[in-house]
Amino acid sequence: MKITFITSFFYPIEGGMEKHVQYLAEELIKKGHKVEVITSNLSREGRINKPEEIYKKINIRRVKVLFKIGDFASFFPGVFNIVRKSKSDIIHIHAYRNPHNAACLFTKKPTVLTPHWPNYPGQRKKWLEIAAKIFDKTIGKIILKRFNRILAVTKPEIEWLEKELNVPNKKIRLLPNGIPKEQLKKRDENRFRQKHRINKNEIIAMYFGRLHKSKGVDLVVRSAQYFPKVKFVIMGNGPELNNLKKLAKNTKNIKFIYGKITDEEKMEAYSAADIFIHPSHYDAFGITVLEAFSQGCAVITSDQGGLPWVVDNAGLIFKDNNLEDLKDKISELIQNKKLRLELQKEGRERVKEFTWDKIAKDLEKIYKELLD
Repeated sequence: MKITFITSFFYPIEGGMEKHVQYLAEELIKKGHKVEVITSNLSREGRINKPEEIYKKINIRRVKVLFKIGDFASFFPGVFNIVRKSKSDIIHIHAYRNPHNAACLFTKKPTVLTPHWPNYPGQRKKWLEIAAKIFDKTIGKIILKRFNRILAVTKPEIEWLEKELNVPNKKIRLLPNGIPKEQLKKRDENRFRQKHRINKNEIIAMYFGRLHKSKGVDLVVRSAQYFPKVKFVIMGNGPELNNLKKLAKNTKNIKFIYGKITDEEKMEAYSAADIFIHPSHYDAFGITVLEAFSQGCAVITSDQGGLPWVVDNAGLIFKDNNLEDLKDKISELIQNKKLRLELQKEGRERVKEFTWDKIAKDLEKIYKELLD
């Protein structure tokens, strides 16, 4: 089978959707399929000068962008002609409310859409909210009818697709995010503590991810002053880094780790941490929650997007943007060691359901169903 993925951004850009596409591509290639990714020539900082590249056996074709739309979309019309001439068996498009969604209209091949639940309540600029509604009522209606299958990353997204976009249930399949199977292997927690001089008996509460306003990381920083005996670790990069460091200026129990962070360093940090806090104001899924589960963290997330479904009964949920509720949840895990250990165990079990090898197997079945 030859499969074409289409997405706004891809390697070397790091992000949840980009990793979703990458890991699925890698697993499908292991199964003997050929995979190409058609994407824009944009990075988060500028343009990428390589029009074609092979990365981990994935053929990448980068198409010239005419203009960018917000943080997550761009217009690269060359994709339409590529799809029209494509000899792929399946065209699989990622992200909804993007101009490249119209690529499904340029082929008679089976087409699949993974919207990645682009809801973002209260997170968009007003003009983007208006544009999203116009898109849904015009071209959105046309393209959603054209797609043969629409893949939701969580069960709440299925409800959203049915209720808000009037997608028939028979067209929808659940295909969640995941983590590589090798991430289930427990890392040495002492390496991170020794490297950063954190006492082995000191409780670590950690955030890992993009440092952006939408992620609510300021809530973690504000919480730290109330727990002086807990070491708060903030790992990641993004436009909010300097603002967060200023906010933490007088709080001595916060450590920022940024710059180049390898996957192994990240996993060792999860392994060392006792508590993982994901305070995002909206996430369609939250892959970092799975990563934290894999290394035995007790997880706290906000109640937004797909996070409560991902966490299920294996973590604690606080009311979005509610500092008092977050403080209560942190305090509960610090004071109740039994609960903390129970949630760590529950998380380790839950994450076993979400490995990319299993997810790719389910995706392969969906593709074969369409081709048959």
